[in-house]
Amino acid sequence: MWLRCGKDLGFEPLKDVQGELAGVLSNPQYIPSDHLSGLEAEVGRHEPILALDGGASGTNDLLHLIDGVASMLKPGGFFAFETNGEKQCKFLVDYIQNDKADRFRNINMVSDFAGIQRSVMGFRL
Repeated sequence: MWLRCGKDLGFEPLKDVQGELAGVLSNPQYIPSDHLSGLEAEVGRHEPILALDGGASGTNDLLHLIDGVASMLKPGGFFAFETNGEKQCKFLVDYIQNDKADRFRNINMVSDFAGIQRSVMGFRL
């Protein structure tokens, strides 16, 4: 199932499957707002700003996803979210381990083919 849920919609479009999803994958907006003007031409020209702008730190939508995904996943369900790189990955792992430790386990950073820590994944308790 492909669905766009955002901070404006919350997880309302998924209410009928709450607590039943086996997994959630997301490539949300994660570019910090002040980095948008410096994006590579092939990204900046072909992607709408709405699909890129993750707010001041780039983590607005990532935090929204983490805050809501536990209620959407069934026990043992997984999530994987793409980020802007190592700094965001570490921030999200710290956030989950410190503020959401009662909801998730096996939180990991995953590197892309270039060796850049690019995604965060984990499992619902």
